[in-house]
Amino acid sequence: MLKFLKTYALFISMLFGMVFHSIFTDISFVTKYFMDEPLKDITFITTYLLFCMLFITYCKVSPRQMKIRRLHYWLAGIQLSGCFLVYGLLYYFDPNAAEGGLICILAPTATSAPVITGLLGGSVATLATYSITSNLGIALIAPLIFSLIGAHGQTGIDPTFIESFLTICSKVIPLAIFPFVLSMIIQKLIPRLHYYIRTRQTISFWLWVIALALLMAHTTNDIIHMDSSYYSSAVIVAITSLVICLLQFIFGRRLGAKFKNTIAGGQALGQKNTILAIWMAQTFFNPIVAIAPATYVLWQNLVNSFQMWKHNKTQK
Repeated sequence: MLKFLKTYALFISMLFGMVFHSIFTDISFVTKYFMDEPLKDITFITTYLLFCMLFITYCKVSPRQMKIRRLHYWLAGIQLSGCFLVYGLLYYFDPNAAEGGLICILAPTATSAPVITGLLGGSVATLATYSITSNLGIALIAPLIFSLIGAHGQTGIDPTFIESFLTICSKVIPLAIFPFVLSMIIQKLIPRLHYYIRTRQTISFWLWVIALALLMAHTTNDIIHMDSSYYSSAVIVAITSLVICLLQFIFGRRLGAKFKNTIAGGQALGQKNTILAIWMAQTFFNPIVAIAPATYVLWQNLVNSFQMWKHNKTQK
């Protein structure tokens, strides 16, 4: 039963969030018992879930194990150049698709990607290193990129570049950098606690399931209350997400093949930290843009399911 739940947990979580979106998007019925002023914005909870997930993941990696290879530089170069290229190509066609495409390419590698890589017979060490470094690197680079394209959240205020940059830094950097710093501090000062967390990585998976349900509920609610004039744009954003997902897996595998790391290369570019991507889209762009990373969750899981099926068939 537990194996079945873990296999289909992400799909069940997505479905649960979409069907019961009205309950999840008004979480005051839960928080009123714990806080003087009940929260009604699920972004607050998902932010802390993300923090915990990253912290637990970072606890399993030692800085000594992180070896940067040539493949990592190529992957980072494709991510950075690719997000600007897609944004430039799509902006005059559909700004929402351009911003959604940028998010899908810029998003760091999923913290769960090393697990899938191991199941497919790839190099876990290579991907684990890139997963950690890409999450930390994007935390530093994303504020600059978002500021350059004029993203500053849904405040209705048009700040200066410096104001926008500092605002985005204050939201992104603590979320991605502080968990890593905290994990290093605990490793030095409280090694027993660090070992306990490091050996219980499953906790991160179930936090991921909860966060995904909340974020899918948020996205579904935004789509339902969206003006009908935006429906065509929403479809374009979803299709853009699909095309980008497939291209990233293809390019990643071809690049990885040149360094004898085909599987790791494909997973590094194709499997994204969609929880962080959805959070960034909902925080700094309009609701339509969040459809891109939200649907990317479906596309990448379909690709991984196909790869697992093909791998198992080959093994047999």
